[in-house]
Amino acid sequence: MFTGLKKSESKQLAALELLSKADPARDAALAEFARLASEVMGVSGCFITTFDDEFQYIKFVENVPIEHNKIAIHKTMCQYSLADRQMIVCNDARIDARFSHQPLVNSGDILFYASMPMIAREGTIFGTLCVTHPDIYKPNARQIANFERIAALATLYLESCYNIGLVDALTGLPNRPCLIKEMTRLKQNASGDYALIIFDCIDIPRAYELTRYLGVEALETLLRSFGPLLQMRLRLNQSTTLYAFATGRFAVLTERDAALRLTKRVEKSHAFQATIGSDININLSIHAGFVPFKPETDNVQEVVRQAISALHEAIRENNPVLLFNPILDHQRNKDFRLLYDLSQAIKSGDQLYMAYQPKVSLRSGRTEGVEALLRWTHPGLGPISPALIVTLAEKTSLMADITRWVIKTVIIQAKAWKAIGIDLPVSINVTVSDFSRTGFADELAQHIIFAGLTPADIHIECLETEKVLESDAALRELNRLKALGFTILLDDFGAGYSNISYLRRIPIDMIKLDRSLVSQIATDNDSRIIARNVIMMLKELNYVVLAEGVEDLDTARMLEEYGCDEAQGYLFARPLLAADIPAWLVDSKPWRLLAKIHTNPQHHLGR
Repeated sequence: MFTGLKKSESKQLAALELLSKADPARDAALAEFARLASEVMGVSGCFITTFDDEFQYIKFVENVPIEHNKIAIHKTMCQYSLADRQMIVCNDARIDARFSHQPLVNSGDILFYASMPMIAREGTIFGTLCVTHPDIYKPNARQIANFERIAALATLYLESCYNIGLVDALTGLPNRPCLIKEMTRLKQNASGDYALIIFDCIDIPRAYELTRYLGVEALETLLRSFGPLLQMRLRLNQSTTLYAFATGRFAVLTERDAALRLTKRVEKSHAFQATIGSDININLSIHAGFVPFKPETDNVQEVVRQAISALHEAIRENNPVLLFNPILDHQRNKDFRLLYDLSQAIKSGDQLYMAYQPKVSLRSGRTEGVEALLRWTHPGLGPISPALIVTLAEKTSLMADITRWVIKTVIIQAKAWKAIGIDLPVSINVTVSDFSRTGFADELAQHIIFAGLTPADIHIECLETEKVLESDAALRELNRLKALGFTILLDDFGAGYSNISYLRRIPIDMIKLDRSLVSQIATDNDSRIIARNVIMMLKELNYVVLAEGVEDLDTARMLEEYGCDEAQGYLFARPLLAADIPAWLVDSKPWRLLAKIHTNPQHHLGR
């Protein structure tokens, strides 16, 4: 369990960590502040320092013979202004007990010394601005005031660099632009094998849900705790920077061997518990994406993209950490491009079209309706699998756009068939994302009535049944559709996990048996027993039963004998273009097949 550091503490650590890194542009600006300070004070020497818990670091020095850039804090002259958090002006360091023992004082290089701590508005100490002179010196009040103002300007400069540009405002950690900047610096100055790891501690929907119940302040406390938590669990040393990459996401940039050790620690620290407030504990998981790279040759933005790709695969597979997989990444990119192409196809008007597969009564041979099936001919890739279309679009707003396009096209076609005397109900497939859209049922009814049709002309095939049951909004829209007079079909019954209990929770008129349930009944006795009993049960519950994927006469005969009402499949017809439906209806093929089904002397229930 972990509650984290205070925001001010984490920001202090981040600021010091950033200042310890080389940054030519920033350090050049700090040098100008130091020179200006020595000029207004009328002295010759100046330097600017930063520090961590143990050491002082000289960022710039001029006319002061400081031999080392890294000095233990307890040996420095600046320790006193840091500790007191206020300016120190010493006219003669030889007679000041705090400084008289210093080597540079004893050598006569520093007699006059002034130090001003650079303190941000939130209390973060960035470092010190110092000026010196080899003679005893007493600045006037105006000079001291100007020195203080220059130190304040230098502090504001650092705040603008880190609070706005390079430090995450919430966690106080170096942010994503800072990471990119460091990777760019490596590209210019480093060689060898490095690695980028991106960590995810909480998914955004869950974060928003926590905000809803606990408030923004509680969530911010949780998000601030993730940085120190990772530093503790991964045992990050002071030389390894943790970056705030995005909300609830963090990154580490390090040499490849060190990164491999970190990924092993992630595997051991996958699950953890965090505390919100004083008594609320939540269980969370860390996921990480890992990509090795060579700074001198690899593109910075591409490396970051690859790390994100690896992270998303880790989340998708619920794996603690995954190495970037270029083959899988290529497939995801291909899918993304297809998703974009699909959005364009909806607008183009010449790539998407509907095919219609007849549904035939196993008793009368009559065509009872057709199922509308979406087809997409990609201009470069050719026909795209309908299953892939749904997979690409189901979690995006495109699903609603596709459904609207299908409804519009089907209504136009049903109206056109009625005009030439063809009265066929057309079934459309609807997903849970469509059902979950408030007003879907009334909107559909309005379109149908406006076209001069009735709800009896359009049947609704319900996909993703279990997801529908998890959505109160989807169940409300289904019940509304039923109340408006639509016929509702349950699709793919028997595929995977099918729970009989949900049949009474959804207002269903017809059950469509999945091809996996009926495809082997002509050759496998166990399949026959299962199919027969399922059909008998559904008929006792007063459902109309339709079998899909029927491709041979033996299967059709058995289904008819078991009590199945309708069938669709290649035995009767493949999906047809709308223009081919009138000719197919005139053809006597369903009737000829029906005669064969009813005149098979070898057919019996036990077969």
